[in-house]
Amino acid sequence: MGITYRPDDDLAFLQYCSEEDIRQLATYLVHDKDGSERIASEIKSNPAFTCLDGQPDQWRKSWKLVAGELQHFGGDSLVNLFRRTGVFYREILGDVCDKMKVKYARNSSAYDIENALIERLVELSWEKMSEAERLEALKRLNMAGHAAPDWQSILDMIRGKGRGSFEWSSWLADSARSLFSPFSVANIGIAAASGFVAQRGVAVVAGPLAAVALAVPLFTGAAYRVTMPAAIQIAYMRRKYELKDRF
Repeated sequence: MGITYRPDDDLAFLQYCSEEDIRQLATYLVHDKDGSERIASEIKSNPAFTCLDGQPDQWRKSWKLVAGELQHFGGDSLVNLFRRTGVFYREILGDVCDKMKVKYARNSSAYDIENALIERLVELSWEKMSEAERLEALKRLNMAGHAAPDWQSILDMIRGKGRGSFEWSSWLADSARSLFSPFSVANIGIAAASGFVAQRGVAVVAGPLAAVALAVPLFTGAAYRVTMPAAIQIAYMRRKYELKDRF
């Protein structure tokens, strides 16, 4: 079919993101849960991608291929076959939020909708974490030595946008990377992923989203194993980009 990127104001910032961040986003699209490459993925076979082999910024220069494949993955495959374009990111994000029962205004910005998703995921994770896990999260957020904050304090950090929203999105992105990336979930099964899992001689941290996965069946659905971590990664990348632009 070929990848056609549909110009999308909510994804245009990807061109300014790092090689590693775009590669991680692509990982969710290119690889299946067992680490094998998805048959339907066309990124790595696309001439525009292969001609960049060996270049250190191969993924960054291919950001439109990554964004376009996400748009196609987020839309109805039969509809995409005829219109040859995918859906806007806002539709993908809204679909993820609807499945997670996230309350948001549909006319809000992508940033604000992502913030509502971050709130929901952090809330679900925090409720299921032990005191030790919460303290570890605070350490990750450079808040070591602080008492575990109450939920309202966490909510205020996220809703304050800026660095607070970025830190929590980064926390979720790290967890999604451990839970959904190839080889992190291979032979584990999402329902069993929690704590540390030995995989190919490496300790893999499943992270807080593992607890959410145990309670939210949609994580086991094929589509949401892609769109959920992709939305988390994009939310993190957007906040990282905006902070870099601000300071």
